[in-house]
Amino acid sequence: MNKHTNSRAHAAVATMPVTVAPQESVAAPAEVWHDDLVRRVRCEYLEMPGLALTLGQAQRMWNLHRGECERLLGDLVDAGFLACTPLGMFVRADSGRAGA
Repeated sequence: MNKHTNSRAHAAVATMPVTVAPQESVAAPAEVWHDDLVRRVRCEYLEMPGLALTLGQAQRMWNLHRGECERLLGDLVDAGFLACTPLGMFVRADSGRAGA
């Protein structure tokens, strides 16, 4: 190949348009994972209305580290979906068992 052919091919590659999504619209993978897990746990509690789990049981059920599980359950309590009983059981807030 001659020198001109190589430079033209290189120039064509270098000038190809690239579209980049704005940074603020791209969610971090950990946040997407957390949001998916919140939806999954909500579904579990909706499918099993009497579900009552301790932190340790929830960790084992969803295979989570303690900190991840505390954040997950805390977010659901803050959202008013779950409540924590005096015995440390996480139940649906609308189950009538929150004070038990």
